[in-house]
Amino acid sequence: MRFHENGRFRILMVTDFHCGESYNPKLKTGFRALIKATEPDFVMLGGDQCVCRNTPREVDEYMRDIVEPITEKGLPWAATYGNHDRECGLDLDTEEAIYENIPGCLSQRGPKDIHGVSNYRIPVLASRSDEVAYDLWSIDSNHEVDDYIEEFGLKKGTQIILPHHFNDGENGGSPYFDQVMWYYKTSSDLEKERGHKTPGVLFSHIPVPEFYQILRNPEETEAIGSKRAPCGAAEINSGMFLASLERQEIRGMFFGHEHHIDMQGEYCGITLACASALGYNMSAHDDLRGGRVIDLFEDGNMETYHVKLMDLLGRDAMRDPDYFEGGCRYHIRVLG
Repeated sequence: MRFHENGRFRILMVTDFHCGESYNPKLKTGFRALIKATEPDFVMLGGDQCVCRNTPREVDEYMRDIVEPITEKGLPWAATYGNHDRECGLDLDTEEAIYENIPGCLSQRGPKDIHGVSNYRIPVLASRSDEVAYDLWSIDSNHEVDDYIEEFGLKKGTQIILPHHFNDGENGGSPYFDQVMWYYKTSSDLEKERGHKTPGVLFSHIPVPEFYQILRNPEETEAIGSKRAPCGAAEINSGMFLASLERQEIRGMFFGHEHHIDMQGEYCGITLACASALGYNMSAHDDLRGGRVIDLFEDGNMETYHVKLMDLLGRDAMRDPDYFEGGCRYHIRVLG
């Protein structure tokens, strides 16, 4: 992948399809509308692509069908995994192999000696040379923090989510420390190899705890967007944000998982942002459903904004045209 002559490279991030062999056809219609409206150079799937228990053949058929709006345009794409991808009946190595055999997929099975599967880096080359101008990082946020009980041999019944919690008391997963070390070492090695730091953006399904600085300090972080439900950021901090801050390369960190949150803001010079859910097979708000555009610039700058499906398709973007799901009330009768 390469920057255009005008110095821009556009990413469309969509997330949380929450379906499998069968799904609401409006998902694919909305996906196609987003691609048409935003004209991306690359599409990132933000996790929870599959949630139903399916066979490898069924997952292959479903994924090829659902990414047709990408492949029919000949666009490159990649995916990071979410908590529910681990509940679709397949191990992630099998699912990853399915993804990688679909045209345009740039996802990679990450190192097998660390936690997670979707830990990888994709370079974007400069417009007029083969120098890497931007790195796209994917970090697997795994499943749930309660998994730590068995993983680290903690006493059965250990409470990880305590009554006086840091965040919203949700059971969201996070990268493990070996993943943080992998990112830090890989980034450091690339700097030595290239002779300079390279700007980058990072994709992960579940937000890092620092995303709460945006949610709780909207004025100070110049936040925009909506938060209509608790945030599932992990209660245990992996150090991913601090590692990114120390490396001084990551311009933005982008997350899925939060069906009802599309907020963005800046903390310590790094943009933190969510893309709300695109799917129809789970809880979502009609007026938030959409995708996030991330414009990278060859000089190292970055801009991002969220595109609402209702702005593109009107009432056709609603799950049920007779009832608006969103705003202050979940169901509002639509008149006329």
